[in-house]
Amino acid sequence: MKPGVIRSRYTHDRDGRQGSALLTAVIFSFVIMMLMGSYLYLSSSEYRVSSRSYLSNASFNLAEGGIDLALNAIRAKNSSGWKTGSDGSGRSYWARTYDNYDLGGGITGEIRVVILNPTSITPEIYSEGLARGNVGRPVTKQLYAALSSGFLPFQNGFNSERGIVLRGNNVRFDSYDSRNGPYGPGNFGSEITISTISIDVDAIDVGNADVYGYVATGGAMPNVGPHGSITSYANPGQVDASRITTDYYAQFPDVDPPTLTSPQTSLPSSGTVLGGQYLLSSWSSNSSAPLVIAGDTTIVVSGEFRLSGNGAIQIEPTATLKIYAGGDIRLGGNGVLNSSSRPEQLLVFGTNNTPGDQDIAISGNGFLSAAVYAPNANVSLNGGGSSGRVFGAIAAYDGSLVGNSHFSYDEALADYNLGTGGYVVDEWVEISGFALATMSLDMGSYGL
Repeated sequence: MKPGVIRSRYTHDRDGRQGSALLTAVIFSFVIMMLMGSYLYLSSSEYRVSSRSYLSNASFNLAEGGIDLALNAIRAKNSSGWKTGSDGSGRSYWARTYDNYDLGGGITGEIRVVILNPTSITPEIYSEGLARGNVGRPVTKQLYAALSSGFLPFQNGFNSERGIVLRGNNVRFDSYDSRNGPYGPGNFGSEITISTISIDVDAIDVGNADVYGYVATGGAMPNVGPHGSITSYANPGQVDASRITTDYYAQFPDVDPPTLTSPQTSLPSSGTVLGGQYLLSSWSSNSSAPLVIAGDTTIVVSGEFRLSGNGAIQIEPTATLKIYAGGDIRLGGNGVLNSSSRPEQLLVFGTNNTPGDQDIAISGNGFLSAAVYAPNANVSLNGGGSSGRVFGAIAAYDGSLVGNSHFSYDEALADYNLGTGGYVVDEWVEISGFALATMSLDMGSYGL
């Protein structure tokens, strides 16, 4: 050994341990960086997903708000601030953009709305919500809503709230379509529905009547006599269970008399009326000469409306008669002759608002073409002989058909709109996915 030089036998091992510690620290730091990177990436992805979800919900809520804005405009019949015109299909439209909605957190929103046929009784609404944020592209949602206004009172044919009794051995129910001409060969069918919302076990008593159509109740099976039937003309004499339902529900809104403009206050019992409006406390006739309705006529009577003895009303083929009565209605005597044979040209409305407090009796030995909507009235039909026939539709609190009566529902009345009440939403759809893609509306083609 040379003097002045001292060597340790541990020097080499200590250098190795220091190198190993450094390598371990580097690897650990790399792992930490990888974990932090993964965490940051996951956090970023989660943030993006959360942000897109928020934008999606925001755009949906904006589109729903557009439906409400459109409904307000339709109900108010106010197109102020809307673009108006007709599209390539000839449909009138209102179109409008609502923008600059601040949704917070740097999110802004916009609503685009198009209303098709806005002043009709069946408008359609397309509403698109658009939400923009600081992550990715804007998100849009488009909704569709179909509306209807008014009330369709004659969709079933013979409809009641409390129940229906059919008595007699020659009572028959069936249907036809007055748009195809009068009832007869080639124009009769089995499409009437006799219905009630009552859940009572005897709500519909068919007895020995023949129902060529359907029966619907609120909860109980109808009573059918030994000679009664519920069937189609293809299978007479049967009780077809597939034509019976027990989960029927409907509403029977009251009807108010219309507001008349300068009405006359007296109506003759006979002679010719060329049309107009009449406001009466009551009216009756047993004159041997008929009252001829030769123009569009509306009669509002607070009390009774009565035909008796030889009294008769004759409606000319091009005329119409609407009767609104708060008291009892009795169409007896020689009855009402609707020369057009179209029930929609003779409409009878019961305006009494107390359930069961009004009686409407239609009888005689002839043919009656009429539609009766009286949600609080007891309505009875009596054919009064072998030729007694009634064509049209009935909606009542309580109904009965007795005697040798044949009631034929006019299918053309199913679309009659009473025209009262506001708009309701019949259909509501979120337009998303491939299956509904064809339903979407190009807002740009309406200038939005």
